[in-house]
Amino acid sequence: MIATAAKKINIKTIVLSNDPEAPAKKFCDELIISDYNKVKNIEEFANKVDVVTFEFENIPFKVLEHISKLKPVFPKASINLIIQNRFTEKKFINNIGIKTANYALIKNKSDILDNKDLLPGLLKTCTLGYDGKGQFVLENKEQANKLEIDFDKEHILEKKVEIKKEISVVIT
Repeated sequence: MIATAAKKINIKTIVLSNDPEAPAKKFCDELIISDYNKVKNIEEFANKVDVVTFEFENIPFKVLEHISKLKPVFPKASINLIIQNRFTEKKFINNIGIKTANYALIKNKSDILDNKDLLPGLLKTCTLGYDGKGQFVLENKEQANKLEIDFDKEHILEKKVEIKKEISVVIT
């Protein structure tokens, strides 16, 4: 989306992605495919640009932090630590006065049952879940009891709310 907007005002975009099929490849001026742990490639990318931004929260914080030592990164790399985790993101948003659905941090199955007032709800992995991945609809505590998931990862349980429309919002 950023590459499309930049093109309209004659700004050249270079995208770094670990995905050879990155959607941005159709819109940017140059696509660099690299694992995020390859420091040499990250530095080559940084040397080609004037400023860095990101619109995908799953870029490792350490990569953005390293790039920020070479070029300006907006938003700050530290913001990525907040938005990579659904719990810290919701807590941050609530702390600045923006209301969200009620939620609780879930570390095990008993945490779900202790928060039965959030049922029906959505159980989501705190990290790396998106577009329905790592998400489970729980209508009642019986479904929660039958749930077979890996609790090595933290989850967040959000109360289901009635909505008329869902929109994506960028807060700056």
